[in-house]
Amino acid sequence: MKYKTSLAKITLYVMCFVLTSILQAAEAESLLPPNKKWKLLFSDEFNGSKLDESKWTRSRNHGEAFCWNGAKGIYCEDHADVDGRGNFVIKVTRDENGTYRFNHGIQTKGHFQRTYGFFETRVKFSREPGWWGAVWLYGVEVGPNPFKMGQEIDIFEDFMKPKKKPEFAHNVHFDAQLDYASEDNKHVGKLDGNMLYRVSRGKHDVAVEDWNAYNVVSVEWTPLEYIFYCNGKETFRLNYREVPVTTQPMHLLISGCFRDPNRAKGWQGDYAEGKWPDTLTVDYVRVYEEDPAGRTVPQITLQMDNPKNIVSQTDEITFNAKADHSVTNICLFTNGRIRAEKDSASATFVLPASKLHLGENILIAMARDKNGLTSISTPLTLEVSWPDAGKSTPYQGKAQNIPGKLIPGHYDEGGQRVAYFTFLKHNTFGKEPWNLKFRTDEGINSPNEKGISASQRGMWVQYTINVEKTGSYEVIPSMARVDGQGFPSDKMDRIFLELDSKPLTEFTFATDITTGKNWWDNYKPLPGRTIQLTAGQHVLRIRFDATPFQFGGLTFKTVE
Repeated sequence: MKYKTSLAKITLYVMCFVLTSILQAAEAESLLPPNKKWKLLFSDEFNGSKLDESKWTRSRNHGEAFCWNGAKGIYCEDHADVDGRGNFVIKVTRDENGTYRFNHGIQTKGHFQRTYGFFETRVKFSREPGWWGAVWLYGVEVGPNPFKMGQEIDIFEDFMKPKKKPEFAHNVHFDAQLDYASEDNKHVGKLDGNMLYRVSRGKHDVAVEDWNAYNVVSVEWTPLEYIFYCNGKETFRLNYREVPVTTQPMHLLISGCFRDPNRAKGWQGDYAEGKWPDTLTVDYVRVYEEDPAGRTVPQITLQMDNPKNIVSQTDEITFNAKADHSVTNICLFTNGRIRAEKDSASATFVLPASKLHLGENILIAMARDKNGLTSISTPLTLEVSWPDAGKSTPYQGKAQNIPGKLIPGHYDEGGQRVAYFTFLKHNTFGKEPWNLKFRTDEGINSPNEKGISASQRGMWVQYTINVEKTGSYEVIPSMARVDGQGFPSDKMDRIFLELDSKPLTEFTFATDITTGKNWWDNYKPLPGRTIQLTAGQHVLRIRFDATPFQFGGLTFKTVE
């Protein structure tokens, strides 16, 4: 009898294994947009017993969770992994003592990133309040100006919670670090204002028939549109007249997302009301590119009459765009925003500088042909000057002395485009949850004088310095970048120094350099450079062309 029982168990195990293998082999077909040919670029079906770490990195440094209102949360590696049945699962659990266990998920940063294509996932949504699940795209580098840095496209986010209807959200977020536009300046058309601002659009009531079943959610991201789908049906569409466009690559994330319920209860809900455990289950993620199928992508060029690097706000600038004869429409963009368009294969656009953005403008022309194919011109860069640019004064009336340590938080006074250039209006650390008091009305993120956030390519900041004597000096920058924020890239990070508006020297370092677990600590020196300085007072401008890091200042040493 024991032998028969054991044999029956073995037979059952074998049948289960075979059935699981068959189910894994019979992968669900993609629901691709019709009337186009598609080529698979990336996929993970999450078969097997281990996460494929050649495709994914674990998102270990995305903040705390369940640490509010007296609760305790513990990050656990085993709360986001493949389940052995062809799924990737993120789960939230609660111990008997009330401790929550969570995981932020995974991302393809450093492994796979892409500009444009069709991005699809098949999922079972999370259910409980206090968190939400998402599959989304995020810039390889993130910051203001979508022609310079990546942005955010949320294929789905499964709030609102607590669940009253079987609905989820699609979203896009551009320049999310900035303040929202005023009511009169929300649109991205050619006549809106000359400042960058945040643009967020979404649809938060995308309904499904069965919340507990698998649902297929996707987005087709093209140079000019974002088209969202659920279970093969179009659910939401945004074009270049409604939101900005971006030319920068993004990577994929599968995420568990967590916020303070005191600030997010209206859409996330409160975890104290949840019934645990809860899961987000992902069957697959796939990325396709459109196959032109023998069609030739049109070409377009963009040139400026009387090319200049800098113009004033009172100038008029003429741009000439020329494309192939098959082109039916040409659009002119600056920093992701539409500024003009014409239904033609060539166009001359005359723009007043007041309709460009103050500071740096990256201008691109896009051309569409009769087959719907789109091409993108080589970018032009143009700066619209600020009348008082550079006319700053020393911090608290006192220049910083050389030789010695340049204190990064003691940058000059004068404000935006005078003492520094960022796209920020306020120091984030002056707001909740930090509520710090250091230079809160300035547009540079900094918790204290020891460091400033070099968070945006194109950012600059200047310091009035007093050089003790003429001679040679070694200058050594220091930086911090938290573990998990670095990533390999062909592009190098750079810090440029200018003295009295003239180039002085530059520093180059890799994008994957990190310094420790703390955002505003563990500053490390970069290799120094020898420079020549003359005695007296000067203005030192520091420009950053780098992925985000914390700048810890400069050390100047005399060279004998």
